Amino acid sequence: MGLKRLAMVALSLVVFLSLGVIAYAGVMLGRLNRQEANTESYVQQPSDAPAWEVIDDDKITNILLLGVDKGDDGLSSRSDTCMLISIDNHTGSLRMVSFLRDLYIEIPTVGKARLNTAYTHGGAALTMQTLENNFRIAVDKYIEIDFEGLTSIIDQIGGIDIEVSAAAAAEENQMMGSNLKEGMNHLDGRLALYYARIRHIDSDFGRTARQQQVLKAIMDACKGKNPAELSALAYDFLPHVTTNLSDGDLLYLISLAPQILDGYEIENAHIPADTAFQDLTLPSGAMVLDPDLEENCRILREFLHYDTSSENISE
Repeated sequence: MGLKRLAMVALSLVVFLSLGVIAYAGVMLGRLNRQEANTESYVQQPSDAPAWEVIDDDKITNILLLGVDKGDDGLSSRSDTCMLISIDNHTGSLRMVSFLRDLYIEIPTVGKARLNTAYTHGGAALTMQTLENNFRIAVDKYIEIDFEGLTSIIDQIGGIDIEVSAAAAAEENQMMGSNLKEGMNHLDGRLALYYARIRHIDSDFGRTARQQQVLKAIMDACKGKNPAELSALAYDFLPHVTTNLSDGDLLYLISLAPQILDGYEIENAHIPADTAFQDLTLPSGAMVLDPDLEENCRILREFLHYDTSSENISE
């Protein structure tokens, strides 16, 4: 699958699950924002997507994680990161797939556009159905995180330690007024969020690698907290979460949290895969990632469904 990447929004699920285990479920779940996602008007099949049946498995739970920026008015927003979390109870694995925002695919009711355009036009519902339509995997659950809450959580855990490249340190220092150096640095929430979103020094692929660093650092910091501290973190963090998961879904995930954090093998990938896309310049001058859709679909389905035969994947 090439270099392993993670989108920063993956931490939303990991932190939510780990914190929820030690929380009073009723109180904590009541602090979530609930919003259903009606995908019925977005089910049309893209013309260049493989005509394969959507793979669904009742022992594999797919949850789309979205990291969202609020607009200046606090109401408008855009999706900055998009990741699929797949919990596989066949193998005891947690698989994470980052979908790069410059992925150029067909979006229902919109046409060919960057993936992050789906959120702008139809929120979580359109984003989920766009991925299902193009890659033929079941996606009907989501968790959406407001980045403002992410910054707050990092500050509450006392910041995180990150190994920073010389280029990233220079970018942070210039743009954020910091005094970082090449090597290990301790970042507060504001600097950590900017670090995870730096793009100018390389590409969106490099950006997702930095997001992986931030995720691991947050997980490590949370593991060192006692139950009272974690409960306080959960109480403050959950109002920044919007989801269509039911209480039953959430309690099920909470019950799995100790196994996921301590025992599940964690694997990650990104779409488009390294060898299955071309850089494309649109007439507007915008640069996008033009995927070999069938090859990316095959790679993704094999990654998420190890027990699925090649015959089923390719038909």
